[in-house]
Amino acid sequence: MTFPSATAIHRGLGRFEVFDVAAERLPSLGVHLLCSPLPYSIHAPLSRPELTRNPSAVFFLSDSPGREQSFAELDQTLRQAAALHAEYVVTHINWSEDVLTEARAEALAHDTGARLAALSRAHGIAVHVECGGYSGGFHRAEQFAGLARAFPELGLCLDVGHVWLIAQARGRSAYREIEILAPHARSMHLWAARDMATYRRRGHVPLSPALSGTDGWLDLARAVTPVLAARPDCAAIFEFTWEPGEERPVADGLRWAEDLLRELAQPSTRS
Repeated sequence: MTFPSATAIHRGLGRFEVFDVAAERLPSLGVHLLCSPLPYSIHAPLSRPELTRNPSAVFFLSDSPGREQSFAELDQTLRQAAALHAEYVVTHINWSEDVLTEARAEALAHDTGARLAALSRAHGIAVHVECGGYSGGFHRAEQFAGLARAFPELGLCLDVGHVWLIAQARGRSAYREIEILAPHARSMHLWAARDMATYRRRGHVPLSPALSGTDGWLDLARAVTPVLAARPDCAAIFEFTWEPGEERPVADGLRWAEDLLRELAQPSTRS
């Protein structure tokens, strides 16, 4: 089985993020990145030499040979990102093969944190750890907050859609999870989430004011308010794609989300 390169460029609020670029497109894209007037980040991997594994697959919290390969692949992305003057790199540390025992998962997570912090210093580029945890023993907001406190070089990337779905699956309040994570957030991935059935069917759904919390959707304003209160300059990336023919409603949703974030980041709004 192969996983074609996404070659995704996700728009953000005054920035953008690049993910999983096809190897043959990397040289030309690199020129555009170096000339970009906007700041940008990279979601690891920047590129994959082989397409036989899901680009999101990492084994940092797994007792498997793939763990060291994950470090090597992230090291390569950090090396490339530094050369391209990216602002930061986002990486997952969770995947479906995470160890189940909480104590072992926490030990692996803190070893991972120490090594990621060292890689960040070595390459001179910030690393943001994306919060996850659909499986395994490392999934609570308190665990990720503890990791961020232990390694100040690392920030957290709050993917609000995944936080919403993981909390829902594990019987917790996503909004309470976000409040715990907010002081450590340095970036956000924003998309519309409702439930696992919708996620399996549609993936990362574009944001829209029509997708209301009263209908079971994540309330975007409620989710980002504590983050922007703690860090008004938190980087925001709109991490979704759309089908041909959906451009107009997607553009309307993007404008609505951008206006909402700007409004909520104002001191008068947060007081």
